Amino acid sequence: MAADRRAANDALRALLSAAGWTYEALARNVNALGAENGIRLRYDRTSVAHWLAGSVPRPRTRELIAEAFTRKLRRPVPLGALGMGKSAAPDVLGSLDAYVRKGADGERRAVPLLATLCGMDADPARRRLVQQSVYNAVEIDAPVWPGRSAESSVPERPLTRKDIGRPEGAAGLRSATDFFRRAGDFGGRHARSALVSYLHDDVVPRLHAGGHESTYFPLLAEAARLVHVLAGMYVDDVRNGAAQHYHRAARLLAAEAGDRTTYAVVLRSMSGHALDLGHRRTALRLAVAALGIATADAPPDVRAPLLAQLALAQAAVGDRRRALASLSEVARLQDEMSGRPTSGRCVPGSSGAALACRKGRTLALLGDRTAAIAALRASLEQRSATAYLPCALTRAEIARLLLGDGRLEEACAIWHRFLDDYLHLRSGRADRILAGLRGELRVHATRQPVRSLLRRVDAFVRNPE
Repeated sequence: MAADRRAANDALRALLSAAGWTYEALARNVNALGAENGIRLRYDRTSVAHWLAGSVPRPRTRELIAEAFTRKLRRPVPLGALGMGKSAAPDVLGSLDAYVRKGADGERRAVPLLATLCGMDADPARRRLVQQSVYNAVEIDAPVWPGRSAESSVPERPLTRKDIGRPEGAAGLRSATDFFRRAGDFGGRHARSALVSYLHDDVVPRLHAGGHESTYFPLLAEAARLVHVLAGMYVDDVRNGAAQHYHRAARLLAAEAGDRTTYAVVLRSMSGHALDLGHRRTALRLAVAALGIATADAPPDVRAPLLAQLALAQAAVGDRRRALASLSEVARLQDEMSGRPTSGRCVPGSSGAALACRKGRTLALLGDRTAAIAALRASLEQRSATAYLPCALTRAEIARLLLGDGRLEEACAIWHRFLDDYLHLRSGRADRILAGLRGELRVHATRQPVRSLLRRVDAFVRNPE
Protein backbone atom coordinates (compact mmCIF):
# COMPACT_ATOMS: atom_id res chain seq x y z
CA MET A 1 0.00 0.00 0.00
CA ALA A 2 1.11 3.56 -0.69
CA ALA A 3 2.01 5.84 2.18
CA ASP A 4 -0.51 8.43 0.97
CA ARG A 5 -2.84 8.96 3.97
CA ARG A 6 -6.23 10.63 3.62
CA ALA A 7 -9.41 11.34 5.54
CA ALA A 8 -11.83 8.49 6.25
CA ASN A 9 -13.26 7.17 2.99
CA ASP A 10 -17.04 7.53 3.28
CA ALA A 11 -17.56 6.96 -0.45
CA LEU A 12 -15.95 3.54 -0.28
CA ARG A 13 -17.98 2.69 2.82
CA ALA A 14 -21.18 3.63 0.95
CA LEU A 15 -20.23 1.36 -1.94
CA LEU A 16 -19.58 -1.49 0.48
CA SER A 17 -23.03 -0.94 1.99
CA ALA A 18 -24.71 -0.81 -1.43
CA ALA A 19 -22.97 -4.05 -2.44
CA GLY A 20 -23.83 -5.75 0.83
CA TRP A 21 -20.21 -6.81 1.21
CA THR A 22 -18.10 -7.41 4.26
CA TYR A 23 -14.47 -6.30 4.33
CA GLU A 24 -13.45 -9.88 3.60
CA ALA A 25 -15.79 -10.08 0.61
CA LEU A 26 -14.30 -6.97 -1.01
CA ALA A 27 -10.75 -8.23 -0.44
CA ARG A 28 -11.64 -11.65 -1.84
CA ASN A 29 -13.21 -10.17 -4.98
CA VAL A 30 -10.26 -7.85 -5.58
CA ASN A 31 -7.85 -10.78 -5.22
CA ALA A 32 -9.92 -12.84 -7.67
CA LEU A 33 -9.95 -9.99 -10.18
CA GLY A 34 -6.21 -9.68 -9.79
CA ALA A 35 -5.79 -13.35 -10.67
CA GLU A 36 -8.08 -12.88 -13.69
CA ASN A 37 -5.82 -10.06 -14.88
CA GLY A 38 -2.54 -11.83 -14.22
CA ILE A 39 -1.74 -10.28 -10.81
CA ARG A 40 -1.20 -12.24 -7.62
CA LEU A 41 -2.72 -10.32 -4.67
CA ARG A 42 -3.15 -11.15 -0.97
CA TYR A 43 -5.47 -8.45 0.35
CA ASP A 44 -7.55 -9.21 3.45
CA ARG A 45 -10.02 -7.46 5.75
CA THR A 46 -7.18 -5.45 7.31
CA SER A 47 -6.30 -4.03 3.89
CA VAL A 48 -9.90 -2.90 3.39
CA ALA A 49 -9.94 -1.35 6.86
CA HIS A 50 -6.88 0.70 5.89
CA TRP A 51 -8.59 1.85 2.68
CA LEU A 52 -11.65 2.93 4.65
CA ALA A 53 -9.40 4.80 7.07
CA GLY A 54 -7.99 6.79 4.17
CA SER A 55 -5.07 4.83 2.76
CA VAL A 56 -4.86 4.91 -1.03
CA PRO A 57 -3.72 1.67 -2.70
CA ARG A 58 -1.67 1.61 -5.88
CA PRO A 59 -3.36 2.58 -9.16
CA ARG A 60 -3.81 -0.96 -10.47
CA THR A 61 -5.58 -1.99 -7.27
CA ARG A 62 -7.95 0.98 -7.56
CA GLU A 63 -8.96 -0.19 -11.02
CA LEU A 64 -9.66 -3.65 -9.61
CA ILE A 65 -11.74 -2.21 -6.75
CA ALA A 66 -13.81 -0.18 -9.24
CA GLU A 67 -14.34 -3.24 -11.44
CA ALA A 68 -15.32 -5.38 -8.42
CA PHE A 69 -18.10 -2.93 -7.51
CA THR A 70 -19.10 -2.55 -11.17
CA ARG A 71 -19.72 -6.29 -11.42
CA LYS A 72 -21.52 -6.54 -8.10
CA LEU A 73 -23.76 -3.49 -8.60
CA ARG A 74 -24.26 -4.14 -12.34
CA ARG A 75 -23.56 -0.51 -13.19
CA PRO A 76 -20.37 1.37 -14.06
CA VAL A 77 -18.43 2.49 -10.98
CA PRO A 78 -15.74 4.96 -12.11
CA LEU A 79 -12.48 5.41 -10.25
CA GLY A 80 -13.61 8.81 -9.03
CA ALA A 81 -16.49 7.19 -7.13
CA LEU A 82 -14.10 5.25 -4.88
CA GLY A 83 -13.33 8.31 -2.73
CA MET A 84 -9.62 7.94 -3.38
CA GLY A 85 -9.19 11.46 -4.66
CA LYS A 86 -7.55 12.99 -7.66
CA SER A 87 -4.41 10.96 -7.05
CA ALA A 88 -6.19 7.95 -8.52
CA ALA A 89 -4.85 7.21 -12.02
CA PRO A 90 -7.43 7.43 -14.81
CA ASP A 91 -8.66 4.19 -16.30
CA VAL A 92 -7.98 3.50 -19.97
CA LEU A 93 -11.54 4.16 -21.09
CA GLY A 94 -11.46 7.56 -19.40
CA SER A 95 -8.14 8.32 -21.06
CA LEU A 96 -9.53 7.34 -24.45
CA ASP A 97 -12.62 9.50 -23.94
CA ALA A 98 -10.33 12.48 -23.49
CA TYR A 99 -8.78 11.91 -26.90
CA VAL A 100 -11.50 10.42 -29.08
CA ARG A 101 -14.20 12.53 -30.69
CA LYS A 102 -17.73 11.13 -30.68
CA GLY A 103 -20.15 11.12 -33.55
CA ALA A 104 -23.60 12.67 -33.47
CA ASP A 105 -25.07 9.37 -32.27
CA GLY A 106 -22.67 9.24 -29.29
CA GLU A 107 -20.58 6.32 -30.58
CA ARG A 108 -16.84 6.61 -30.86
CA ARG A 109 -15.40 6.86 -34.31
CA ALA A 110 -13.29 3.82 -35.06
CA VAL A 111 -10.19 5.38 -36.59
CA PRO A 112 -9.63 8.04 -33.89
CA LEU A 113 -10.19 5.33 -31.27
CA LEU A 114 -7.57 3.08 -32.89
CA ALA A 115 -5.17 5.99 -33.27
CA THR A 116 -5.44 6.88 -29.60
CA LEU A 117 -5.23 3.28 -28.41
CA CYS A 118 -2.16 2.47 -30.52
CA GLY A 119 -0.60 5.81 -29.67
CA MET A 120 -0.83 5.01 -25.97
CA ASP A 121 0.36 1.43 -26.51
CA ALA A 122 3.37 2.52 -28.57
CA ASP A 123 4.42 5.17 -26.02
CA PRO A 124 6.57 3.77 -23.17
CA ALA A 125 5.26 6.50 -20.86
CA ARG A 126 1.59 5.59 -21.41
CA ARG A 127 1.77 1.92 -22.41
CA ARG A 128 0.86 0.83 -18.90
CA LEU A 129 -2.58 2.43 -19.23
CA VAL A 130 -3.42 -0.03 -22.00
CA GLN A 131 -1.47 -3.13 -21.06
CA GLN A 132 -2.40 -3.09 -17.37
CA SER A 133 -6.04 -2.14 -17.82
CA VAL A 134 -8.72 -4.27 -16.19
CA TYR A 135 -11.21 -6.44 -18.07
CA ASN A 136 -14.73 -5.03 -17.76
CA ALA A 137 -17.23 -7.87 -17.43
CA VAL A 138 -20.21 -5.51 -17.62
CA GLU A 139 -20.14 -4.97 -21.37
CA ILE A 140 -21.67 -1.53 -22.02
CA ASP A 141 -21.77 -1.66 -25.82
CA ALA A 142 -24.72 -3.74 -27.05
CA PRO A 143 -23.47 -6.46 -29.42
CA VAL A 144 -25.75 -5.57 -32.31
CA TRP A 145 -24.95 -4.83 -35.92
CA PRO A 146 -24.83 -1.01 -36.13
CA GLY A 147 -23.99 -0.78 -39.82
CA ARG A 148 -22.23 2.21 -41.27
CA SER A 149 -23.05 5.48 -39.58
CA ALA A 150 -22.81 8.88 -41.14
CA GLU A 151 -19.54 9.26 -39.25
CA SER A 152 -18.02 6.42 -41.30
CA SER A 153 -18.23 8.29 -44.59
CA VAL A 154 -14.97 9.41 -46.17
CA PRO A 155 -14.27 12.56 -48.12
CA GLU A 156 -15.34 11.70 -51.64
CA ARG A 157 -12.73 12.10 -54.34
CA PRO A 158 -12.36 10.54 -57.78
CA LEU A 159 -10.88 7.07 -58.07
CA THR A 160 -7.33 7.59 -59.32
CA ARG A 161 -4.76 5.30 -60.87
CA LYS A 162 -2.88 5.50 -57.59
CA ASP A 163 -5.81 3.83 -55.81
CA ILE A 164 -6.01 0.94 -58.26
CA GLY A 165 -3.64 -1.88 -57.40
CA ARG A 166 -2.03 0.25 -54.73
CA PRO A 167 0.51 -2.06 -53.06
CA GLU A 168 -0.09 -0.56 -49.66
CA GLY A 169 -3.87 -0.93 -50.00
CA ALA A 170 -6.13 -3.69 -48.74
CA ALA A 171 -4.15 -6.45 -50.48
CA GLY A 172 -0.90 -5.34 -48.86
CA LEU A 173 -2.60 -5.09 -45.50
CA ARG A 174 -4.01 -8.58 -45.98
CA SER A 175 -0.47 -9.91 -46.32
CA ALA A 176 0.44 -8.23 -43.04
CA THR A 177 -2.62 -9.77 -41.37
CA ASP A 178 -1.59 -13.23 -42.57
CA PHE A 179 1.99 -12.68 -41.37
CA PHE A 180 1.03 -11.54 -37.88
CA ARG A 181 -1.59 -14.28 -37.58
CA ARG A 182 1.13 -16.87 -38.25
CA ALA A 183 3.39 -15.09 -35.77
CA GLY A 184 0.72 -15.73 -33.15
CA ASP A 185 1.55 -19.44 -33.38
CA PHE A 186 4.62 -18.58 -31.31
CA GLY A 187 2.61 -16.90 -28.55
CA GLY A 188 1.05 -13.54 -27.81
CA ARG A 189 4.28 -11.78 -26.91
CA HIS A 190 5.93 -12.74 -30.21
CA ALA A 191 5.95 -9.80 -32.66
CA ARG A 192 3.23 -7.98 -30.72
CA SER A 193 5.18 -4.76 -30.26
CA ALA A 194 5.96 -4.86 -33.99
CA LEU A 195 2.25 -5.11 -34.76
CA VAL A 196 1.42 -2.19 -32.46
CA SER A 197 4.09 -0.09 -34.18
CA TYR A 198 2.88 -1.12 -37.63
CA LEU A 199 -0.68 -0.11 -36.79
CA HIS A 200 0.43 3.18 -35.23
CA ASP A 201 3.03 4.23 -37.80
CA ASP A 202 1.62 2.78 -41.01
CA VAL A 203 -2.03 1.72 -40.88
CA VAL A 204 -3.55 4.59 -38.91
CA PRO A 205 -2.04 7.28 -41.19
CA ARG A 206 -3.49 5.47 -44.23
CA LEU A 207 -6.90 5.37 -42.61
CA HIS A 208 -6.70 9.04 -41.67
CA ALA A 209 -5.82 9.88 -45.28
CA GLY A 210 -9.20 8.66 -46.51
CA GLY A 211 -9.74 7.81 -50.14
CA HIS A 212 -12.35 6.66 -52.61
CA GLU A 213 -14.98 4.40 -51.02
CA SER A 214 -14.12 1.54 -53.37
CA THR A 215 -10.63 1.34 -51.87
CA TYR A 216 -11.12 2.88 -48.43
CA PHE A 217 -13.77 0.53 -47.03
CA PRO A 218 -11.84 -2.64 -47.98
CA LEU A 219 -8.81 -1.06 -46.27
CA LEU A 220 -10.90 -0.35 -43.17
CA ALA A 221 -12.17 -3.95 -43.10
CA GLU A 222 -8.66 -5.37 -43.38
CA ALA A 223 -7.53 -3.04 -40.60
CA ALA A 224 -10.32 -4.49 -38.45
CA ARG A 225 -8.98 -7.99 -39.08
CA LEU A 226 -5.43 -6.90 -38.23
CA VAL A 227 -6.58 -5.29 -34.96
CA HIS A 228 -8.47 -8.51 -34.22
CA VAL A 229 -5.15 -10.38 -34.48
CA LEU A 230 -3.61 -7.96 -31.97
CA ALA A 231 -6.52 -8.50 -29.58
CA GLY A 232 -5.85 -12.24 -29.76
CA MET A 233 -2.20 -11.66 -28.90
CA TYR A 234 -3.23 -9.78 -25.78
CA VAL A 235 -5.66 -12.55 -24.85
CA ASP A 236 -2.81 -15.03 -25.00
CA ASP A 237 -0.58 -12.81 -22.88
CA VAL A 238 -3.31 -12.65 -20.19
CA ARG A 239 -3.60 -8.88 -20.60
CA ASN A 240 -7.34 -9.05 -20.63
CA GLY A 241 -8.23 -5.37 -20.43
CA ALA A 242 -6.00 -4.56 -23.39
CA ALA A 243 -7.53 -7.42 -25.36
CA GLN A 244 -11.00 -6.09 -24.63
CA HIS A 245 -10.09 -2.59 -25.84
CA TYR A 246 -8.65 -3.90 -29.10
CA HIS A 247 -11.64 -6.19 -29.62
CA ARG A 248 -13.87 -3.13 -29.31
CA ALA A 249 -11.73 -1.20 -31.80
CA ALA A 250 -11.88 -4.10 -34.27
CA ARG A 251 -15.68 -4.24 -33.95
CA LEU A 252 -16.06 -0.54 -34.65
CA LEU A 253 -13.72 -0.69 -37.64
CA ALA A 254 -15.69 -3.61 -39.07
CA ALA A 255 -18.96 -1.71 -38.55
CA GLU A 256 -17.68 1.38 -40.33
CA ALA A 257 -16.44 -0.83 -43.16
CA GLY A 258 -19.86 -2.48 -43.43
CA ASP A 259 -18.24 -5.90 -42.91
CA ARG A 260 -20.77 -8.07 -41.06
CA THR A 261 -18.57 -11.17 -41.24
CA THR A 262 -15.59 -9.57 -39.51
CA TYR A 263 -17.90 -7.99 -36.94
CA ALA A 264 -19.37 -11.43 -36.16
CA VAL A 265 -15.92 -13.05 -36.03
CA VAL A 266 -14.76 -10.45 -33.49
CA LEU A 267 -17.84 -11.11 -31.35
CA ARG A 268 -17.04 -14.83 -31.50
CA SER A 269 -13.55 -14.13 -30.18
CA MET A 270 -14.98 -11.92 -27.44
CA SER A 271 -17.24 -14.80 -26.46
CA GLY A 272 -14.28 -17.16 -26.24
CA HIS A 273 -12.35 -14.62 -24.18
CA ALA A 274 -15.25 -14.13 -21.76
CA LEU A 275 -15.63 -17.88 -21.38
CA ASP A 276 -11.93 -18.33 -20.63
CA LEU A 277 -12.37 -15.82 -17.80
CA GLY A 278 -15.38 -17.64 -16.39
CA HIS A 279 -18.11 -15.24 -17.60
CA ARG A 280 -20.36 -17.92 -19.03
CA ARG A 281 -23.56 -15.93 -19.52
CA THR A 282 -21.68 -13.10 -21.20
CA ALA A 283 -19.96 -15.64 -23.45
CA LEU A 284 -23.32 -17.13 -24.45
CA ARG A 285 -24.84 -13.72 -25.15
CA LEU A 286 -21.92 -12.76 -27.38
CA ALA A 287 -21.98 -16.10 -29.22
CA VAL A 288 -25.71 -15.77 -29.93
CA ALA A 289 -25.17 -12.20 -31.15
CA ALA A 290 -22.32 -13.26 -33.43
CA LEU A 291 -24.42 -15.90 -35.14
CA GLY A 292 -27.36 -13.53 -35.47
CA ILE A 293 -25.24 -10.84 -37.13
CA ALA A 294 -23.86 -13.19 -39.77
CA THR A 295 -26.38 -13.42 -42.58
CA ALA A 296 -28.42 -16.62 -42.90
CA ASP A 297 -26.93 -17.31 -46.33
CA ALA A 298 -23.33 -16.76 -45.17
CA PRO A 299 -20.88 -19.37 -46.49
CA PRO A 300 -20.34 -22.44 -44.30
CA ASP A 301 -16.77 -21.39 -43.41
CA VAL A 302 -18.27 -18.28 -41.80
CA ARG A 303 -21.15 -19.93 -39.94
CA ALA A 304 -19.31 -23.06 -38.76
CA PRO A 305 -16.89 -21.34 -36.33
CA LEU A 306 -19.69 -19.14 -35.00
CA LEU A 307 -21.81 -22.22 -34.27
CA ALA A 308 -18.82 -24.04 -32.76
CA GLN A 309 -18.35 -21.20 -30.27
CA LEU A 310 -22.09 -21.16 -29.58
CA ALA A 311 -21.96 -24.89 -28.80
CA LEU A 312 -19.10 -24.32 -26.38
CA ALA A 313 -20.93 -21.48 -24.63
CA GLN A 314 -24.13 -23.52 -24.44
CA ALA A 315 -22.24 -26.41 -22.87
CA ALA A 316 -20.64 -24.02 -20.37
CA VAL A 317 -24.07 -22.97 -19.07
CA GLY A 318 -25.27 -26.58 -18.93
CA ASP A 319 -27.53 -26.56 -22.00
CA ARG A 320 -26.61 -30.02 -23.25
CA ARG A 321 -29.42 -30.38 -25.79
CA ARG A 322 -28.68 -27.12 -27.60
CA ALA A 323 -24.93 -27.67 -27.44
CA LEU A 324 -25.22 -31.05 -29.16
CA ALA A 325 -27.61 -29.61 -31.74
CA SER A 326 -25.11 -26.85 -32.51
CA LEU A 327 -22.31 -29.42 -32.89
CA SER A 328 -24.48 -31.38 -35.32
CA GLU A 329 -25.02 -28.24 -37.38
CA VAL A 330 -21.25 -27.59 -37.40
CA ALA A 331 -20.68 -31.10 -38.75
CA ARG A 332 -23.26 -30.51 -41.47
CA LEU A 333 -21.59 -27.24 -42.47
CA GLN A 334 -18.20 -28.94 -42.60
CA ASP A 335 -19.65 -31.43 -45.08
CA GLU A 336 -20.87 -28.50 -47.15
CA MET A 337 -17.55 -26.69 -47.22
CA SER A 338 -16.23 -28.75 -50.09
CA GLY A 339 -19.42 -28.39 -52.12
CA ARG A 340 -20.42 -24.76 -51.60
CA PRO A 341 -18.56 -21.55 -52.33
CA THR A 342 -16.70 -20.25 -49.30
CA SER A 343 -16.08 -16.66 -48.28
CA GLY A 344 -12.90 -16.63 -50.32
CA ARG A 345 -10.65 -15.72 -47.39
CA CYS A 346 -9.22 -17.36 -44.30
CA VAL A 347 -11.93 -17.04 -41.64
CA PRO A 348 -10.42 -17.44 -38.15
CA GLY A 349 -11.60 -20.64 -36.50
CA SER A 350 -12.90 -22.25 -39.70
CA SER A 351 -10.12 -24.81 -40.20
CA GLY A 352 -10.79 -28.45 -39.45
CA ALA A 353 -8.27 -28.31 -36.63
CA ALA A 354 -9.94 -25.32 -34.96
CA LEU A 355 -13.43 -26.79 -35.29
CA ALA A 356 -12.30 -30.15 -33.89
CA CYS A 357 -10.69 -28.35 -30.95
CA ARG A 358 -13.93 -26.47 -30.17
CA LYS A 359 -15.82 -29.75 -30.44
CA GLY A 360 -13.44 -31.42 -28.00
CA ARG A 361 -13.73 -28.61 -25.48
CA THR A 362 -17.53 -28.71 -25.77
CA LEU A 363 -17.69 -32.46 -25.23
CA ALA A 364 -15.37 -32.13 -22.24
CA LEU A 365 -17.75 -29.62 -20.64
CA LEU A 366 -20.60 -32.06 -21.32
CA GLY A 367 -18.71 -34.79 -19.46
CA ASP A 368 -17.87 -37.03 -22.42
CA ARG A 369 -14.13 -37.42 -21.84
CA THR A 370 -13.53 -40.20 -24.35
CA ALA A 371 -15.14 -38.33 -27.24
CA ALA A 372 -13.49 -35.07 -26.14
CA ILE A 373 -10.03 -36.63 -26.17
CA ALA A 374 -10.67 -38.13 -29.60
CA ALA A 375 -11.76 -34.75 -31.02
CA LEU A 376 -8.80 -32.92 -29.50
CA ARG A 377 -6.40 -35.51 -30.89
CA ALA A 378 -8.05 -35.13 -34.30
CA SER A 379 -7.40 -31.41 -33.98
CA LEU A 380 -3.69 -32.00 -33.32
CA GLU A 381 -3.41 -34.28 -36.34
CA GLN A 382 -4.55 -31.42 -38.57
CA ARG A 383 -2.22 -28.78 -37.12
CA SER A 384 0.96 -27.57 -38.76
CA ALA A 385 4.17 -28.70 -37.06
CA THR A 386 4.97 -25.04 -36.29
CA ALA A 387 1.57 -24.19 -34.79
CA TYR A 388 3.20 -24.33 -31.38
CA LEU A 389 0.65 -22.32 -29.39
CA PRO A 390 -2.57 -24.11 -30.46
CA CYS A 391 -0.75 -27.45 -30.16
CA ALA A 392 0.49 -26.66 -26.65
CA LEU A 393 -2.92 -25.50 -25.42
CA THR A 394 -4.65 -28.52 -26.96
CA ARG A 395 -2.13 -30.91 -25.43
CA ALA A 396 -2.70 -29.35 -22.01
CA GLU A 397 -6.45 -30.00 -22.42
CA ILE A 398 -5.85 -33.61 -23.45
CA ALA A 399 -3.43 -34.24 -20.59
CA ARG A 400 -5.90 -32.93 -18.02
CA LEU A 401 -8.69 -35.10 -19.44
CA LEU A 402 -6.44 -38.15 -19.41
CA LEU A 403 -5.43 -37.40 -15.83
CA GLY A 404 -9.09 -37.08 -14.84
CA ASP A 405 -9.69 -40.46 -16.49
CA GLY A 406 -6.94 -42.08 -14.41
CA ARG A 407 -4.57 -42.56 -17.37
CA LEU A 408 -1.50 -41.15 -15.65
CA GLU A 409 1.25 -42.42 -17.94
CA GLU A 410 -0.55 -41.23 -21.07
CA ALA A 411 -1.11 -37.84 -19.44
CA CYS A 412 2.58 -37.51 -18.57
CA ALA A 413 3.57 -38.37 -22.13
CA ILE A 414 1.31 -35.60 -23.41
CA TRP A 415 2.69 -33.16 -20.85
CA HIS A 416 6.19 -33.87 -22.18
CA ARG A 417 4.95 -32.95 -25.64
CA PHE A 418 3.52 -29.74 -24.16
CA LEU A 419 6.98 -28.91 -22.81
CA ASP A 420 8.47 -29.54 -26.26
CA ASP A 421 6.08 -26.95 -27.69
CA TYR A 422 6.69 -24.58 -24.78
CA LEU A 423 10.33 -24.20 -25.79
CA HIS A 424 9.16 -22.19 -28.83
CA LEU A 425 6.61 -20.00 -27.06
CA ARG A 426 6.31 -16.54 -25.57
CA SER A 427 2.84 -17.05 -24.17
CA GLY A 428 1.16 -15.93 -20.97
CA ARG A 429 -1.38 -18.74 -21.12
CA ALA A 430 1.35 -21.35 -21.56
CA ASP A 431 3.30 -19.77 -18.70
CA ARG A 432 0.26 -20.13 -16.46
CA ILE A 433 -0.20 -23.77 -17.42
CA LEU A 434 3.44 -24.51 -16.63
CA ALA A 435 3.24 -22.66 -13.30
CA GLY A 436 0.20 -24.71 -12.26
CA LEU A 437 1.47 -28.06 -13.46
CA ARG A 438 3.25 -29.03 -10.23
CA GLY A 439 0.07 -28.41 -8.24
CA GLU A 440 -2.02 -30.50 -10.63
CA LEU A 441 0.37 -33.44 -10.29
CA ARG A 442 1.14 -33.13 -6.57
CA VAL A 443 -1.12 -36.01 -5.58
CA HIS A 444 0.83 -38.30 -7.95
CA ALA A 445 4.29 -36.98 -7.06
CA THR A 446 5.62 -40.37 -5.89
CA ARG A 447 4.94 -42.08 -9.22
CA GLN A 448 7.95 -42.48 -11.52
CA PRO A 449 6.41 -40.90 -14.67
CA VAL A 450 5.42 -37.87 -12.62
CA ARG A 451 8.82 -37.54 -10.93
CA SER A 452 10.49 -37.54 -14.32
CA LEU A 453 8.07 -34.94 -15.67
CA LEU A 454 8.41 -32.68 -12.63
CA ARG A 455 12.21 -32.70 -12.89
CA ARG A 456 11.82 -31.36 -16.39
CA VAL A 457 9.25 -28.79 -15.25
CA ASP A 458 11.64 -27.60 -12.52
CA ALA A 459 14.37 -27.15 -15.11
CA PHE A 460 12.04 -24.97 -17.18
CA VAL A 461 11.12 -22.86 -14.15
CA ARG A 462 14.78 -22.36 -13.16
CA ASN A 463 15.90 -21.61 -16.71
CA PRO A 464 12.91 -20.03 -18.50
CA GLU A 465 15.00 -18.98 -21.51
